[in-house]
Amino acid sequence: MRTVQATDTAVSIWITREAAPTGEQMLRLVRQALEDQGLAPWRETEAECFAAGEDTLVIARPGRARRVGFYFCGLEELLGGALACPEEESCLYALEDGYMLVLAPEHAAPALYEYGQRRSVGADWEEHAREQGMCLIRNGALGTLRRFFSR
Repeated sequence: MRTVQATDTAVSIWITREAAPTGEQMLRLVRQALEDQGLAPWRETEAECFAAGEDTLVIARPGRARRVGFYFCGLEELLGGALACPEEESCLYALEDGYMLVLAPEHAAPALYEYGQRRSVGADWEEHAREQGMCLIRNGALGTLRRFFSR
């Protein structure tokens, strides 16, 4: 048995006498709950599953767009990766031992993987880095690097 409540900001699904859903199954259940209410599916979804005895509770909310970071140990490596990328929205941070270029995952060109190391970066990390004065270029880092360092 399932009891479902869905709004545009949250979905809860109480499941009784069924196996707890896998991560992929949770996302399908949430998408179906939204569609059943005539709501548009979320672009990103954050979902948690809590199981106790024969009961399972799924709680989901719209997720924040995830960004990906690429760590570079030096300026030469950073430029090798960045100059091979199109000018997409991006930020550049200075670290104690290198640089972190942050952008949307769909804009990560193969050169970034070749010259840098992929790192997971959350909005919380970026906020912290800005507060600590680590942000070198807040918007349009790829374009700015291209303007200053391309041949």
